[in-house]
Amino acid sequence: MKRRAIIYTRVSTDDQADRGYSLPYQEERLRKYCEANNFTVVAHYQDDHSAKTFVRPAFQKFLHFAKKHPGEVDLLLFTNWSRFSRNATDSYAMLATLKKLNVEPQAVEQPLDLSIPENKMMLAFYLAAPEVENDRRSANVITGVYRARKEGRWANVAPAGYKNVRGDDGKATIVPDTHAPLVREAFEQFATGAFGVEELRRKMNQKGLNSARSAFHILLRNHAYIGRVCVPAFKGEPSYYTRAVHEPIISEDLYYEVQNILQERKPNRPTKNTTKEEVLFRGHLTCRRCGNLLTGSASKGRGGRYFYYHCQHGCRERFRADKAHEEFRKYLSGFKPNGAAIEAFQEYLMGTFQSNQRDDQRETDAIDAEIARNQKRLQNAKQMRLDGEFDVAEYKDMKATLENTINDLIRKKATLSSPLEDFEKYVRHAVIIVRDLGSFYAGLKDLAARDLMLGSIFPEKLIFENGKYRTPRVNEAVRLICLMHNEIENKKADEKNLISSSSASAERQGFEPWIPLQV
Repeated sequence: MKRRAIIYTRVSTDDQADRGYSLPYQEERLRKYCEANNFTVVAHYQDDHSAKTFVRPAFQKFLHFAKKHPGEVDLLLFTNWSRFSRNATDSYAMLATLKKLNVEPQAVEQPLDLSIPENKMMLAFYLAAPEVENDRRSANVITGVYRARKEGRWANVAPAGYKNVRGDDGKATIVPDTHAPLVREAFEQFATGAFGVEELRRKMNQKGLNSARSAFHILLRNHAYIGRVCVPAFKGEPSYYTRAVHEPIISEDLYYEVQNILQERKPNRPTKNTTKEEVLFRGHLTCRRCGNLLTGSASKGRGGRYFYYHCQHGCRERFRADKAHEEFRKYLSGFKPNGAAIEAFQEYLMGTFQSNQRDDQRETDAIDAEIARNQKRLQNAKQMRLDGEFDVAEYKDMKATLENTINDLIRKKATLSSPLEDFEKYVRHAVIIVRDLGSFYAGLKDLAARDLMLGSIFPEKLIFENGKYRTPRVNEAVRLICLMHNEIENKKADEKNLISSSSASAERQGFEPWIPLQV
């Protein structure tokens, strides 16, 4: 009776075709071997996966077939042992499994009669060699990348505005591509201070510089654009930046101007043990003369200690902190939304939450269905173990995998939206705050909470000049809710001022109304 064989082919990288490992070559070689030895080919399984583990789709199908149809397969044929596995430890475990199934594995280009004890020494070499090759290749890649970066060459996928090429010396590098002018424009536009990161990203996307939100943040911080390459830490040496061989797209002055703006626009967060009530705005105010952050300190006078905000860069900018605080409280009190705006605000929040909750419910239902499927698989695996189709080790591995999957799904479901009543509570609290920002701010006893509220309402720094506050941007939600009311009040005030020539000619005191950014 003819011996029945399953042929197995595998590749994992494109360059294997150049080394004689292509899938068509392997299949042709194995079929000719079966024909020459009068073997019947039962099936052909083909993988395009790494051989570091046996968790490969086609190989798992072969195992399932061999277990469901015992005695119907005699041989598992592959071209060489590297096609079988590149992990010696897992290989021996799989050989034990195949032996229980009465399936003989054989590499046609490295044949071994495993019934001869001495051949196990050669088998150990065949199984260890691919794993050693993998480890050596990985070490070479790490060393190669380090060497390339130390030479100033970009060794990864080119960032936006560049493309990967080979230089005259044959080594990898990057050169500016057609998107380079757009990258330069993005830096130039951001350096004006007129745009937020997300606003600028959308604008540049419309021009063809397609970038995801997180990728655009990385783009604005990428040293590659000024001709710098990061050399990673390696064998005890610290990481550092070196001059690159590729052409920079922007100047260093422009790059660091953008970094300064990004640093100043970082969300203001309270720092432990540094928030003092007397100089609460320290870190939120910038100098009207030079643009640097103002600091705060106390001075002694006849009446005691007085606190001031001042610039440390020779600008002589200086003003009383208590007056700045009082003017700020008045400023916040001017943010008064009308009833229609509040209702629209509540409806928008609730509508958005309910829409998100519906999406979360659909995702929850899908997760529940997936959990049920995996629980069913676990029950089936247990039954198959009782029927003797799995040995103990196989069942434990499968059980652990399925339980981990179920636990991951449960954790994912736990991150979905909170109940509706919780969200309604948050909305009511938000409305109370927005109705009277000034009073709420003044009533906060926790200085860290005040600091956080200030940074939330004004995501960019404040400028205090001639008793007036200026800021380039206000929190978008606050701006939209208060915009209608403030426009009406400003119009009334203007009409009133026109009645009195004396009041019309006098300089108006107080705060400048903020100017909404153009979207």
